[in-house]
Amino acid sequence: MSIKRYILGPEGQLHFRRSDNSEPSDNGLLCFHMSPYSSIIYENLLDEAKSLDKDVTAIDTPGFGNSDRPTSPPSIESYAISMISFIDTFKINKINLMGYHTGSKIALEIAKQIPDRINKIILVSAPIFTDEECSEMKNMYLKKDHLLSSDGSHLTHAWNEAKFWSMEGRTDLQIAKTFHARLINPDISWWGHNAAFNYDSSKTLTEINCPILILNPEDDLYEQTKRAKNLLNNPQSKILDLKSWSHGFLDLETEKTAEIIFSFLYES
Repeated sequence: MSIKRYILGPEGQLHFRRSDNSEPSDNGLLCFHMSPYSSIIYENLLDEAKSLDKDVTAIDTPGFGNSDRPTSPPSIESYAISMISFIDTFKINKINLMGYHTGSKIALEIAKQIPDRINKIILVSAPIFTDEECSEMKNMYLKKDHLLSSDGSHLTHAWNEAKFWSMEGRTDLQIAKTFHARLINPDISWWGHNAAFNYDSSKTLTEINCPILILNPEDDLYEQTKRAKNLLNNPQSKILDLKSWSHGFLDLETEKTAEIIFSFLYES
């Protein structure tokens, strides 16, 4: 099991999970989750990292998991500032970043704000939306009428969505182990998507020069992520299509994922 800790950030307490009980150090990996989940999605990867003696941290962004909620809807830029405060607290000079969906945009913005302190970046999906697609996404994910309902139908809606996008072979128990995270702070659970859909990651991608590995599972952002290929600047950067993988692959294919991640970070 991962080690769970707190530090004080700009928006209050930040909760994070560690692969071991040591302090985060240079050249480790800092991971950001998708919306509206938490760092619990990285739990199995943290266990695998411990067995491989790798330094990995997964953090709850403000308002998600056990991190304190901000006073107003954040932007990707403000999320990045909170994450940089974590890096500063532990006096980390160089670090690797990993982001999943909304977390990918946070990772990109961190690299934009402190480029000299970022080694490499791994993104699980890096969608480039057309204006029409972005509008559709906002209509789908920023509706507040299904976030909370007196008859509990919001729970069924969220569960069915989680099952629909889950990788084949993912069990109900595996879904349930992370499902509760999306139900925390239901009144603000849309904040992560709101920040993501109002952030132009295509522009940021063209400004980043460090190596980037984009993992592209066949989930709801598969086709849009393919468009990021021509925006990558570093010759070591690449997109890896993960056919038949979808949400839950961090649990179902933990060892393979770890091999892909750590090979890119430390062997290439």
